[in-house]
Amino acid sequence: MSQNKSTSELYKELHSSIEQEKMYWIRNDAKVRAAVTSKSYDEFREIVAAAHLKPISKKDITEKKQLSWNKSKMN
Repeated sequence: MSQNKSTSELYKELHSSIEQEKMYWIRNDAKVRAAVTSKSYDEFREIVAAAHLKPISKKDITEKKQLSWNKSKMN
């Protein structure tokens, strides 16, 4: 490694380390919960794999976004 890292490189490295640490603890908490509640290893694995996902709110469900796959229709 170079002794003269720029400030932006150090910031990127710090930000990356913080994000990795957050994910570690999110997954660890999910493992602890899943160890108690899951009935099989597959269920345990699925709970841990989905630990980073956030639940959908009622607003997200009721909010309709106008999407059109046919761009020629919009013109």
